[in-house]
Amino acid sequence: MGFFVPCSVLKTLPVIALNTLIPMKKLFLLSLISILFISCDNEDSDPDSIVGKWELVEIYYPRTDVSSDELVEENFQTYRFYSNGTFEKTRISDGEDLQTATGEYLLEQVPAYISSDAKLYVNLEFKEGDAITNNCGQPDKEELVLRFNNQLNNFSATPCDGPGYIFEKD
Repeated sequence: MGFFVPCSVLKTLPVIALNTLIPMKKLFLLSLISILFISCDNEDSDPDSIVGKWELVEIYYPRTDVSSDELVEENFQTYRFYSNGTFEKTRISDGEDLQTATGEYLLEQVPAYISSDAKLYVNLEFKEGDAITNNCGQPDKEELVLRFNNQLNNFSATPCDGPGYIFEKD
C-alpha cells in the first residue's frame, strides 16, 4: 500500500512554498535592518559622560608592554571637564609642586565603521600651562579616548615610546 497525494495538491506546493518564502525573506531583512539601526544607536556616547573629575589609576609602558598602578602616586594626575567645553589638568610628579594646565576640549563621535571599544574621542587644546601635556611633539594638544568600560585613556605619547595613562571618573 502506498501513500496517495492528489495531483492538485502537488501542483500547488511550489506556489505555497514560494508565497511563504518571499514574505519570510522580507520579514528577515526587515528584522535585520531594524537590529542594525538599534545597535547603531549611540546613546552611550552622551557628551555629559565626560563632565567631572578623572583621576589617574594606571600607567602603561609601551616598551615593556606592562601596565601598573605602582607609580600612580608619584605621577599623580587629574582631568576635570566642565560642561562649558573647558578643562583643567593637574599633575604632581617626582615630588614637584602641583602643576596646572587649562584649555578647551572638543568631543568627537567614534565613526560607526570603527570596530573598537572607544565611546568618544576627546581632543584637548591647552591655552595655559602646556608644559604638562603628554604627547609626541604637539605642545598644546592631547588626544584622549573615553572607552565603553568608562575609562579615559591618554595614549598620546605612546607612539614615541612615552607612557600611556588610564583614568577613572572620581
